[in-house]
Amino acid sequence: MIGLISINYKHAPLDIREQFDFTDDQKLNFHHILKRNHKVEGLMILSTCNRTEIYFEYENHIGHESKLMHAVLKALVDFKSFNESLSPYLEKKTNKDVTEHIFRVIAGLESMIVGEYQIVEQLKDAYNFAENKKMLGPIISRMVQKAFETGKYIRTHTNIDKGAISVSYAAIEKVAQNFDISKIKTLCVGAGETGALTVQYLDKKGCKDITVTNRTFSKAAELANQFNIKAIPFQELKTSLSEVDVALFSTASKKSLLTIEDVKKVMLTREKEILFIDMCVPRNLSKEIGDIDGISLVNIDGLKDMVNTNYNKRKSEVIKAENFIADFLIEFEDWASSRQLRPSILSLKNQFDELIDSDTEKCICCNKSLKNCEQFSHYQSRLSKKFAGRLIQQIKKVSNHGKNEQALEIINQIFSDDK
Repeated sequence: MIGLISINYKHAPLDIREQFDFTDDQKLNFHHILKRNHKVEGLMILSTCNRTEIYFEYENHIGHESKLMHAVLKALVDFKSFNESLSPYLEKKTNKDVTEHIFRVIAGLESMIVGEYQIVEQLKDAYNFAENKKMLGPIISRMVQKAFETGKYIRTHTNIDKGAISVSYAAIEKVAQNFDISKIKTLCVGAGETGALTVQYLDKKGCKDITVTNRTFSKAAELANQFNIKAIPFQELKTSLSEVDVALFSTASKKSLLTIEDVKKVMLTREKEILFIDMCVPRNLSKEIGDIDGISLVNIDGLKDMVNTNYNKRKSEVIKAENFIADFLIEFEDWASSRQLRPSILSLKNQFDELIDSDTEKCICCNKSLKNCEQFSHYQSRLSKKFAGRLIQQIKKVSNHGKNEQALEIINQIFSDDK
């Protein structure tokens, strides 16, 4: 069994999503809890601005999906000290539905910005972290690798990501709705991937006054040199706000970069309003800052009008991508279903060999015990493979290669090694 708990922008507002953000240390701690208390055999956590998704694996637990899902969900709620009901804000999936979902995620079909490529890198990071920390199980590992193959094929054979916008692009379009970009002063806070894209789009739109800042000044300076703009030390963030029209935030900070008092002081030195755009989860700015007079605050969920425009442009490509996903899904499900038969097949072979090995009578041809007779050992091996092979084919046929869960459960009970 594979399971998924997804807390994403479709069902969970920003207030909820940011409570379920995972750092790398938290991923390790949560994996330890699930492995110790619930015998989870594999775990991968994808944590981005628009989603937290927990992929977990138990092999050979047919018929116990609901119980296992409840256990993982309760562990998550306890781990994050969440005191409300989480049910309205999440999606729960098992087995084939999990695979279909991750194939859609990697293709950009589940992104707020349909077709965006950043999710590919984010999923790679999540997978590599889980692999390096030995958190993965065989099914999740194979599923994610197949997802990468699926995503690559879709992006090569469709136009799903051709001209696709990013969150940064959506933010700049939001700015363009309120200002003449060529005449405003902007401040970009953060010099990572999102910050760099923000600067790039501002530059393309003709913004002539762009300043960038970052906690690591060298990164800000490098970005500034690339676009011939100004870089300032992070310590000058508050004072620089008195001079700009728009400030765009995209740092990895887990807490608000400005207090309400900081912003109120800034507004005492200004006559014009200032637009803050916060593209982060957790947020770089607390929502209360938006209540201050003269402040217009837009968070990532406030960019959805741009998202809808992007989706309408890509409807036909989404349909093409979904057709490809259906084909790749069949391939993976054939492998996953057959894997469900492994315990019975291995048990069958072991039991057959044990029955023959239990006979300690001497061989007529060499007067040795059957266990030590090379001729009989060779014959035993051939007989075992031939007999087991025929029975395995029948097992696969009866269970539809492991897809018939009712038949599979009975088969596993018959050939179980349990004494």
